[in-house]
Amino acid sequence: MNLGTMELTNNDAIKVRNEDIDEILRGEISALEAYEQVISEITDASEINRLKKHMADHEDAIRFWKHQAKVNGTIPNIDSGIWGNVVEAFVGVSKLAGEDTALMALKKGEEHGLELYEKLLLSDKLSVNQKRKIREQFAPIQRDHIKVIDHLLSA
Repeated sequence: MNLGTMELTNNDAIKVRNEDIDEILRGEISALEAYEQVISEITDASEINRLKKHMADHEDAIRFWKHQAKVNGTIPNIDSGIWGNVVEAFVGVSKLAGEDTALMALKKGEEHGLELYEKLLLSDKLSVNQKRKIREQFAPIQRDHIKVIDHLLSA
């Protein structure tokens, strides 16, 4: 199994990065940050509760992938990076345009996350068990998030 690229740190110890797990983590952290922004602008309590459930799902995914990185002996990415800045700006502008536009921004993010998970099913850097977790848990959760957001948009 290809674990990723080698990277020198300040103390010259060699550490391994798994770019696929890093990419997943950046996306999940960005999603969490986006939900936090949008929820701060929503006034309907039932919508807030649904979106908080989505946040909890993304928090669970972050914990899982950080743990997987450590189990594999790799160094997990711990922030959303540049992608997080892009998401923050996009959601921020969407919030100014109204609640529906902010929800559409969340939906686009969830669709991107689903595409990423589906792409990573072909990765040689993820284990069989990690791919099973994507197929059985993370991809279905992404699909559910998209359906819920569609329902909120049609209400």
